[in-house]
Amino acid sequence: MELTLIVIAALAGLCALLVLRVRALAAEAFAAGMAEREARAAQVELRRQAAHALAGRDAIANTTIDPILFVDAGHTVTYHNNAAQRLFGSACAPGRSLIEVTRSYELDTIADEALSDAYELPRELSLGGRQFRVRAGALQSESAGREAGRRQVVLLLYDVGELQRLGRARRDFVANISHELRTPLATIRLLVDTLRGAPPDADARDRLLDQISSQVDSLTQLAQEMYDLSLIESGRVPMRMVPTNMAELVDSVAARLAPQAERAGLALRNHVAPDVVALVDPEQIRRVLSNLLHNAIKFTPHGSVTVSVSAARPPRDVLPGAELEETNGEADYITLAVQDTGVGIPADALPRIFERFYKVDRVRGQGGTGLGLSIARHIVEAHGGRLWVESREGAGATFYFTVPREG
Repeated sequence: MELTLIVIAALAGLCALLVLRVRALAAEAFAAGMAEREARAAQVELRRQAAHALAGRDAIANTTIDPILFVDAGHTVTYHNNAAQRLFGSACAPGRSLIEVTRSYELDTIADEALSDAYELPRELSLGGRQFRVRAGALQSESAGREAGRRQVVLLLYDVGELQRLGRARRDFVANISHELRTPLATIRLLVDTLRGAPPDADARDRLLDQISSQVDSLTQLAQEMYDLSLIESGRVPMRMVPTNMAELVDSVAARLAPQAERAGLALRNHVAPDVVALVDPEQIRRVLSNLLHNAIKFTPHGSVTVSVSAARPPRDVLPGAELEETNGEADYITLAVQDTGVGIPADALPRIFERFYKVDRVRGQGGTGLGLSIARHIVEAHGGRLWVESREGAGATFYFTVPREG
């Protein structure tokens, strides 16, 4: 009996120990499960943070218009932004070599110098027909695994072509304005010296004073047009857009210029249908038409000048990236054409015809400030339209411009 009690007590003790062990194992398993769940949660959070960081990088990189490339130590592209994709096209893809993507050994050399800490000053190079200033910076990869600690290079390509163009435009502006001022000022000085010399008779004096007045008028017109152009370029001229009958608007301009056309023996025709209505600032578009018609009459020795509605659309080299087909839709715009049978425009002058002060050399003596077409272009663009020209020397010219259709 006592032996049985001892055995029972021993078994009870053993059971208690087993229960404690089971509880301990259960506690350990629970702790291990908790640790595993915490590890998984931490891993999920790290992935979320990494995805958030990559999304932030993409958002920041794609807000700039300048191409950005990440290149690893093996000169393989690991990342590019949208601007780089647009510049290099389908060749730009992660996993491809920098040479394969850019076709530039000079850029590859810059990446190599940055990896070896030999890169010093930004450098300029040409890519895709555009001029870029390249900045490079090395960084240490923070990724896990085999990539940990490996160096990468960030290449930032700043497009300096526009800055160079603006610099040339500024220099040209100074040279052109100097030229435009020099001629009337020299003429006025000569006429004043003549008046100060031997006193002319009354008729001669009046002729000299009339010439001085004419030169002053030219200077006044130049100053006014420069001021108007600066206001339009800066957006300080409000466009009062109202539904406007374009046939009536053309008629009003043609009536004012009819005497000039008659003196030149030209037929001035308005072929715009009476139901064509555009949403424009009438005074500003009247100024555009006046300039285009005045030029057409001036440079047409014989024949006709015609205004009509055209089906032509802006060519893709007119303000690239902003074609009407891509932004507004063809149905939303009306294209007006001013066509003449005049002397035409030389091919080498066409790209510059809308520049400030630009005049075709052989007609420089025709007068004018050289600002009219530039003003017209900015007015049309302020309406969301485009202005362009098609011409062949000796075969006349056609100036097209688009304006918003009413409704």
